[in-house]
Amino acid sequence: MNVAFSSDNNYAPYLAVSILSILKNNSKSEICFYILDFGIDNNNKEIIENIVCNHGKSIKFIGVDKDEFANFPITINYISLATYARLNITQYIPDVDKLLYIDVDTLTNGSLDDLWNTDIEQYSLAACKDFFIEIEQADYKTKIGLENHHYFNAGVLLINMRRWRELNVLEVSLSWLNKYKDVIKYQDQDILNGIFKDDVKFINTRFNFTPSESGYIKYRKEREIQFPAVIYHYPGPDKFWSSRSSHLKANLGYSLFKEVSNSYPGFKADFDVVDFRTKVRRLIREIKYRFVYHIF
Repeated sequence: MNVAFSSDNNYAPYLAVSILSILKNNSKSEICFYILDFGIDNNNKEIIENIVCNHGKSIKFIGVDKDEFANFPITINYISLATYARLNITQYIPDVDKLLYIDVDTLTNGSLDDLWNTDIEQYSLAACKDFFIEIEQADYKTKIGLENHHYFNAGVLLINMRRWRELNVLEVSLSWLNKYKDVIKYQDQDILNGIFKDDVKFINTRFNFTPSESGYIKYRKEREIQFPAVIYHYPGPDKFWSSRSSHLKANLGYSLFKEVSNSYPGFKADFDVVDFRTKVRRLIREIKYRFVYHIF
């Protein structure tokens, strides 16, 4: 299984937590991690390498020059240029034909085998629908040429690297961006939706579950999601590492961070201290979602 992340040094501690959540739920799987590295310092690299190697997996850091993407727009202040690296991912990782790309702001809560084994031979990628865009921003889809297509969330992508090489995704992305640069909101996610609108296999939302959207409950029948969720994704400004976050599984993220920081005292992160009241509030919400909404 080939798993890729993209991160700068600011996000390195959260990258470590996200990777650890994968390792704890996929101990029997052979995994190689590829990190598109936007300047992660040696201390953080060593810690992440130790975490991965101590679980019997392998990892490769691939240096990326952020200036390559200097002409791409930043429309969301909590998302860095690192997100654009996947548009050129076939150049950074030339020797694999299938790749699972996962955003740093995720927690894995189960085996990735079913996701990895999804057949995408006839598609460029597999992804989950983004129900926030689908339900709340239909007009926006029209602005970027997707009025008759579903919109996927790009936080978890199963990529057919062979087809991406044939397409030359970076070049096609630049062409698409030139057409819609004055209207796009969601950066590379919009670009990927635009160029793959007829070439995506939609998979069950359990592989990219965003607990922050109330629409997930209201429109449950349309989602046809199967629980338990495998990957929890926190795409908004309220991440799993924020002390104010009451999202599902936020306590899991904090406990994994404490595990890492206890093992590596030099591990530095702006992981907010979570007080007892917040932990209880999170726990109550998890219980409510499980037994009232059957979301877990």
